[in-house]
Parts: sequence; structure tokens; C-alpha cells
Amino acid sequence: MSTLPPVQTFATMLQTLRSRCGLHATLGSTPALNDILTEANDYVFEQLDNGLPMTSIITLAANVGEYPWDSDEAEPIARGSVQSVWIEQGDTERVPLPQGIHHAMRADQALRDIPQRYDSRFVDGVFTLEVWPIPDQTYRMFIDHNRVLTRFTEPTDKPSCPSRLVLGYAIALGKAHYQKPDADTAGQSFKTMLYKAKVAQKESRRFLPPTACDPGRPRVVATANGFRQVG
Repeated sequence: MSTLPPVQTFATMLQTLRSRCGLHATLGSTPALNDILTEANDYVFEQLDNGLPMTSIITLAANVGEYPWDSDEAEPIARGSVQSVWIEQGDTERVPLPQGIHHAMRADQALRDIPQRYDSRFVDGVFTLEVWPIPDQTYRMFIDHNRVLTRFTEPTDKPSCPSRLVLGYAIALGKAHYQKPDADTAGQSFKTMLYKAKVAQKESRRFLPPTACDPGRPRVVATANGFRQVG
């Protein structure tokens, strides 16, 4: 059975931040680092192109039916922002998955096949992504959604954007706060990571000027007698 990579949380990222800033991993209260980590999450979220829909990929493993709502890049996916879910079949075909799994489906635990449906389950205080049937092999699931800014202050909270970017900015802020000699180097490293992330967001998008719209497409315009459809 395949195992999923560990999910980064506020607690695990705070421990890494303390270590990178040259502080003991557990001893001593450092409320400044807590604030820095939360500020980093908010800042990176604002810098990324959050208004446009994005597609995240979750790789499904054989014999595993439930997954965290996190992309393969460990970026959380807000369940309320999901627009559509697709399963990859072969190298070129993607099939949409409807939402909804009932108890009769879950009763057959021995069934293994390509997933046909998905749903959310609330287990032990955590929402998980459930697929049915349980995968018989590895599949890639594509989720169209919007990024949403969520709480990032409690130990089990997950960042609203890629953890590597949040940590990169927090480390730069933390080193500057504690006057570490390599603070500038950390800041330049974060700028490079952020630039690459912004480029990656736009590399698969098409931006069309207004003049490129189909002139024959019907549209609604305002006239002296109210609104009417033309074209």
C-alpha cells in the first residue's frame, strides 16, 4: 500500500522556522515567530494570482480510498471552492467525477476499480477526500478550484498556499528579526521562488484582448427603451 507524504502544518513549519533561525527546536517561547509565520502565509497568498481558477492534481494510490484535501504539492484545496473533479484515463482522456457516495457503495470494501465518484468525509475532526470505488492502481485526479485564504494560527492549521513559499518568506523575515548575517540571502532566495511560482501560474493560461471576441456572439446592451439582446 502506498503512503502519502506528510502534510505541512503550522506546528511542523514553526519547528522548521525555529531551526532555520538558529533557535532551539522546542525550548523557549517565541511569539514573534508565530506572528511571522502567519504573516508569511497571508503575504504569499496576496502575491499569488488567487482570483483565477486553478487546477490541482491529487495522485490516487492503489488500495487507498481516502486522502487529505491537499494537492501533490501539499497545497490545501478548500472544499467550498471546488468547481469540478476529473479522473485521468489513459494518457489523454479525463472523465468528470460526480459528487456523492452512499453507504451501500462503501459496504463493498473489496471492490477495486477506477474511481467513478468522489465525496467529503468528516472523520476524527478532519475533512477527507473519499473516492469510490477504491483505486485498483495509481490514477491522477484533477481538481478545478479557487485558492481561499484560511486560518493559519493553530498547530494543526495548514497553509493557504505552497508551504515552501510560506516558509521561504518566514525564514527571511525571521532571520532579519534576529539580525542573522544571511538574512539578505534568504530574502533573495524567496524572491526567486516567488517569481518562479508566478510564472508557473500563467504559463498555461491564454489572455485574449477584448478585440479578439467573436463579433457574432449575442450580447446585451443598454438602449433608451431598456436592455435588449443584439448580435
